[in-house]
Amino acid sequence: MDLDIINNIQEKVKNIEGNKQHSNTQSEEVELAKKLNAIEEYAVDRFEGEYVVLEDRNTKQIKHVKKDMLPQNIEEGTILQCINGKYIYNEERTNQEVNRIKSKMDKLWN
Repeated sequence: MDLDIINNIQEKVKNIEGNKQHSNTQSEEVELAKKLNAIEEYAVDRFEGEYVVLEDRNTKQIKHVKKDMLPQNIEEGTILQCINGKYIYNEERTNQEVNRIKSKMDKLWN
């Protein structure tokens, strides 16, 4: 019984350490892509079956991507960055966009 508890704790520590390492790698990848100006930015427009329709924030071109290629728990309006074919949820840009739209709506209705 005590060994099960110890094994569970060790497994959780490994998972936490792995997530930290993944997070650091992701951050380093984003920083390098910024320096190389190699980041594409998309907004989630809508969902169509097993695909997600993305709109390029610069060119306004539409792109269809399978859901399993994207981060989980995205919704319409989510901002994603694409770096070397890998899609990353950008919480800061998503929040900025939500606040920008909310501000416009407030001005419209007030």
